[in-house]
This record gives sequence, C-alpha cells and structure tokens, in this order.
Amino acid sequence: PLYASPAGRVALVRFAPGTHGGRHSHPGGEEIFVLEGTLADEHGRYPKGSWLRNPPGSEHSPFSDEGCLFYIKSGHLGATDTAAATR
Repeated sequence: PLYASPAGRVALVRFAPGTHGGRHSHPGGEEIFVLEGTLADEHGRYPKGSWLRNPPGSEHSPFSDEGCLFYIKSGHLGATDTAAATR
C-alpha cells in the first residue's frame, strides 16, 4: 500500500509467476499501470507499459503467468463516471 483514504487506495502490487488474483469487483472503479511483466484477465493481456481504466462496478479475474509488477489506484472513480473501460 502507498496511500489510503475514504476516497480511494493506491498500491504497488507484485504477482509472482502463476498468481491468480481471483474474481472481484470494483464499486469505485480502478486504474492500473503495468510496470514489469504481463498482467492478464478474461478481457486480454497487458504487457509492460499498459494502462487500464475499469469503470465503477466492473469485475475481472486478474492473473499473471510470468509474474508482473503494477501500480493500482482504486475507488476514486465516482458512480456517475460511466466511461467504458479503456484497454
């Protein structure tokens, strides 16, 4: 964890090779920037340098076959933000 408040959380997350994060939802949305390796979910694969923006209420099951490091900011996108996920 890097920062937490009622308005959202920020963290650096490292997935070891073979990690499966489990299905979960993001009521307040999330943004992810992949710093190393490749992050994946049922929607696609996101190599180093990828930025994802998942809107409030989105769900996914992230995993990494090779391992990865990513920056994540979550809970900060308001319920009125209806933009589609950008991949």
